[in-house]
Amino acid sequence: MFQGIPTTACVRYLWSGGSTGCQTQPSTTGILYLISQQADIAEFVNRGSSGQFALLLPYALFSQNNVNTLRGSGKVAGLILIKSGFGFTRPTSWSPDSICPNCQYGLYGNQSESTWHVWNPNGNSLFLDSYDFPIFAVTDDAAHQQSVLPLQEAVEANAKGSYSTYPQYAVEFDAFMYAAVDSETCLRRGDCSPVGALSVWSTFSTNYKEGQKPAKPIVVVSAKLDSRGFIVDQGAVPVAPKYALGANSPKTALVTALATATALTGVVESLPKDILFTFFDAETWAFAGSQRFVQDLTEMTLCLERKAPTSACPTSIAGCSKPCNYNMNFQSIDLNLIDSIFEFDTVGGIGESSPSYFLHVDNVNAGTSALTSLFSASVTAPSVNGSVPRTIPIQPAFTSGDNPRLPPSSAMAFLQKRNIPAVVISDYSTAYSNQYYSSEFDDESTWDSSTIVNMCAIANATARAIYVQAGGNAASIPASVNVDCGVIAELMDCFTRNLSCSMMQTYFPILSELGVLQDTTASSYFGFDIDQSILSYLVSRVMIDITSTVRNNGTCASDADCATQFVCMGFNSTTLLGQCTLGQANLHWAYGTGLEMDYSSATFKVVDPSKGTWTRSLYANAGFSDQEIRMRLFKTASRSYQGMQLGVGLAVTIATVAAVLGFQRWSNRRFKID
Repeated sequence: MFQGIPTTACVRYLWSGGSTGCQTQPSTTGILYLISQQADIAEFVNRGSSGQFALLLPYALFSQNNVNTLRGSGKVAGLILIKSGFGFTRPTSWSPDSICPNCQYGLYGNQSESTWHVWNPNGNSLFLDSYDFPIFAVTDDAAHQQSVLPLQEAVEANAKGSYSTYPQYAVEFDAFMYAAVDSETCLRRGDCSPVGALSVWSTFSTNYKEGQKPAKPIVVVSAKLDSRGFIVDQGAVPVAPKYALGANSPKTALVTALATATALTGVVESLPKDILFTFFDAETWAFAGSQRFVQDLTEMTLCLERKAPTSACPTSIAGCSKPCNYNMNFQSIDLNLIDSIFEFDTVGGIGESSPSYFLHVDNVNAGTSALTSLFSASVTAPSVNGSVPRTIPIQPAFTSGDNPRLPPSSAMAFLQKRNIPAVVISDYSTAYSNQYYSSEFDDESTWDSSTIVNMCAIANATARAIYVQAGGNAASIPASVNVDCGVIAELMDCFTRNLSCSMMQTYFPILSELGVLQDTTASSYFGFDIDQSILSYLVSRVMIDITSTVRNNGTCASDADCATQFVCMGFNSTTLLGQCTLGQANLHWAYGTGLEMDYSSATFKVVDPSKGTWTRSLYANAGFSDQEIRMRLFKTASRSYQGMQLGVGLAVTIATVAAVLGFQRWSNRRFKID
């Protein structure tokens, strides 16, 4: 009898140079075996037992050396990583990304790899390896205890019998992905789909519409939307844990950027420069969101067809179906008018008793020095929930005389086209402060009220700097340019702990129709799944609210009840009715610029292997749901017992056939049948 275990897994990704991630062959099974400490690995490899094993082990033991050692034993059917449970403690640091994430696609990608700065010293590059066996994961948090308890009881029973006494407990892994070779091959075969989602861009100005060409200089304020983990999230699956939450990176940056936007509402519209807010998705995949956005700004194309949905543009609300875009408003943005960029990176100060903020620039020159000079040497962190106000230093990251230049960031996409003064704001100087960058442990447990204090402080400092950069008077910054720390706290809670919070419900109460409310958290990872990039939609609604110019334009139950360009939001929790609202927020596709849609065949193709070409394999039935990542627990008998069962079965079968044949001959003779 099989017992299903709620789980999720590492999956197979491909790019122009090959593949990474995991593969599961059909009907892969293994006897449960617990690896608790380093010594257990050597004991497992050296023990004489035969057969295939499913190894349960903590993340602290999941390293390249240990994987190679286990793989060499020839006895590994698969691995089951324990995020929490079994009494295992969290690793003090763990990041499956590289030591310089995405650097081959960034501003310095054409330089020797040996010159790349080590931004992520904890990076073990496990994400970049390829595994010929399944790797699943479970956690015992309040919502998923049913994942760990059955496995713990089963493996303890196996251990009591020294993993040699039968019957034993085993698991079956089911996550067969059949894409192979590289992105070009799998796309041609139809075995994979691009990795990506939707970026969001927004302005306070109403002039950024298709057919218009605003002439004001532009100040860009940016943050990224996505994170990733070694174990993939499955989107809206109620029983699936969340492994790519990115609470520290990127959620602290995202929320701080949104809070900064709220502080500038109503005071910047009349300034000499416009402010463009960008929230790029799929940035962890070769900066797909920012690079595609900038590419689209510089390679202007006409809308050749407006009849969505089509096979090549399956979203019903696309304003242009060829090329497929939600709208063509981005064509109103002139890259040559962008005069500066402010980008938020990790800004929570998590794990720091005395946090500092650092301003990163590409080169130290008049333009970048002018941006950094907009920040005072320190900012006062306000009191939140009774905390004592404190002073947090702000300083350029190059003050020591050695400029590490820009960390991996969205600003690089702009700088690859033009030399624009840009500053990346972070809570680290020369190496990531986030000990769990791009990992499963960058979760909701990492932040507390002190994080909110830090974010509120840097949001205030940056809002004032942006106001001045946009042309405002530094000597008379309006008192309203002040961040509401409560908004930051609420957004962090919504985006990392409870997506069905009251704030999100006022923006988008039909989330349940998209299957998200049951999950309660907004994972930062989304595959390229048309109209399912939930976090992008939520950020879009927040920005529509912040930049809205018309409210209460009729009662509505959904967007369909509103006029063109209006959305339904501001919902009443009792009546579930909202108000038609007009704001300035736009969605923009985010997938690798090395991929393009072939509209004649309605398929994606690799057009430039040197750029981002990341794809993800489809499952055996060409879908992606909880039914395709599955692990089942069962009891298995010894080989001798199974052989005996087979022998008895064959004997019974032979005896039955003999009896039938004998009876047939007897009946033929008895009744004289020819």
